[in-house]
Amino acid sequence: MTKTATEISQAYLTDLALTSKGLDIEFLRQLQSKHIAKYSFNSLAVILGQDMPLDLPSLFRKIVENGRGGYCFEHNKLVFDVLTELNFDLRLLLTKVVYKRELAVARTHRVSLLSLAGDDYLIDAGFGPLGPRYPVKLTLDVAQDQGDACYRIIKKSHADHAFQILEGGDFVTLYTFDLHHYNEVDCELSHFYSHQHPAAVFVNNLVICRKFFNDIQSLRNGEFYRIRNGETQVTKVESIEQLYQLLTETFALDLDIAIAEFLYHKFIACA
Repeated sequence: MTKTATEISQAYLTDLALTSKGLDIEFLRQLQSKHIAKYSFNSLAVILGQDMPLDLPSLFRKIVENGRGGYCFEHNKLVFDVLTELNFDLRLLLTKVVYKRELAVARTHRVSLLSLAGDDYLIDAGFGPLGPRYPVKLTLDVAQDQGDACYRIIKKSHADHAFQILEGGDFVTLYTFDLHHYNEVDCELSHFYSHQHPAAVFVNNLVICRKFFNDIQSLRNGEFYRIRNGETQVTKVESIEQLYQLLTETFALDLDIAIAEFLYHKFIACA
């Protein structure tokens, strides 16, 4: 029997060892931090050509119950629905991922804007290795140090904001956004492009990430990255068995070795 939104929200909190008491900024910090550590950001369903519905029961089943993770339209929709059920005041935003570039790109990344006690915060549990660990306050030109990464938001033009990360002593833009009122139909279009268009990043790359405090573990095609204390260690994936071990142990994905074999030949052996 399908769970109700209330049941799903409570089961999600239980899985993250959280309670719905004290729904404040510290609760939001714990939720986002635990989410990105436990549920992997990945492109597996895209690559495997699986259905990717965005209704709450399907997202809960895929990400939480089946431990298969997902990408931004899945992670941030799940978090959005749970926080809505908990009576937080939030709405969705669509952003343009640019990462250091000045390009005309589509809005292919979903985040949430949450209002709490007179302040606005960006909630983003689906941006992979460079994504924030905690909510980022929508305060312009203020560096916000999260312990293992530092972010800020600046005004880029009369309508656009830039969400930035500190790299090598300089802030670089990860994505731009405006405060337009988007809806789920807008997300469906961007979601369709992101997992169906032949030129989409996730269609063409194996991407997996879990982000712990000061310990980012990510895979991009045939390279495994471990980033700790500002140092990056890169390991080449050289066998199906090695890839399978990363998938099932490092990223805690419940996958058959046949999937590892398919992924190895598609993204690593032929590179």
